[in-house]
Amino acid sequence: MRRSKSLPCCACIALALLLLAGTSARAEFIQWSYNWTPKATKITAGSGWLTLTNEPPKTAAGNSNTVVTNIRAFSTAPQNNPDQFNHAAFSSTLQLKDVASNATGSLTFSGFFGGAITSDNSNVKINFTSPATQTLTLGGNTFTVTMGAYSPPGPPGAVNAGSLNATVSVTPGSNGGGVGTPEPATLTLATLALPCAGLAGWRKRRKGSMDSPASVA
Repeated sequence: MRRSKSLPCCACIALALLLLAGTSARAEFIQWSYNWTPKATKITAGSGWLTLTNEPPKTAAGNSNTVVTNIRAFSTAPQNNPDQFNHAAFSSTLQLKDVASNATGSLTFSGFFGGAITSDNSNVKINFTSPATQTLTLGGNTFTVTMGAYSPPGPPGAVNAGSLNATVSVTPGSNGGGVGTPEPATLTLATLALPCAGLAGWRKRRKGSMDSPASVA
């Protein structure tokens, strides 16, 4: 009697461990590091210019937004003679690293600025000539980078800078850090739990048939 009760208990415990292990694996995120580097940190137009920050390297995990650069406008031009940006070339290269495998790669996004600035206002747009979405496979994981929101710079002297950001999405591959993939120990628990559950059910049915009264002819 005790043995038959202990089998379902063991099966339940093993199945619980299996579920917990699977949840733990799914909770893991791909670790990666990145660095955006603009080709030029100063883009001129007449007597005015735009400055682009060179952001320091950073680390992230899973899907994340990233800051490509912060942008500020500078000009002393009067309203009747603004500094004009006419297809002012811009490009920035993203260096990516998959932490687990140490594999690295890069993607370059390019475009141009257009618009005008004076000492009192700023109207600058950005247009991309390269694909807005690009992909890179590192360590078996696929990184998808998509250019995001552009916040144009305010007038010269504005406290807050404009900015450009991009989203990096990570799709785990066959070697992608075990996200959603059971570990060997988890698979072992599964192989032990299921036969135990089946044997417990068979014992319960057999005991029920033995304890039931014989049918009357």
